[in-house]
Amino acid sequence: MQVFPATTNRDCAPWDGAAFTMSFPYDSITTIAISIWQPPSFTFPVTFSFPDETIRVGIAHSLPELDPHEGLMGTVTFRRVEEGIPAEGEFNFMTENRKNFKGKFFAEWGNQIVMCG
Repeated sequence: MQVFPATTNRDCAPWDGAAFTMSFPYDSITTIAISIWQPPSFTFPVTFSFPDETIRVGIAHSLPELDPHEGLMGTVTFRRVEEGIPAEGEFNFMTENRKNFKGKFFAEWGNQIVMCG
């Protein structure tokens, strides 16, 4: 399975709570973005499913260069997420049009500054 280099940054949940977003280029025209609306402090493997019916977990979407963003269905698993330590895991997503996105990631922390609230 292909390993994609990714970047993780702190983010804000819709209610201004702690969150993080990981993004990576999947191919030459599409970027995948996964936002988790929880603090980045998982010391054990955790899996998130999308779409999130509770609207409390997060969102995953593809950002094609020439098309509007599209929500993704599927899962992402993080082996561990702690600020300052690279995150590793895997993902398996599909669009409504049945386009598949599958692979592993290695995400370094970015230096984006976020002000919530």
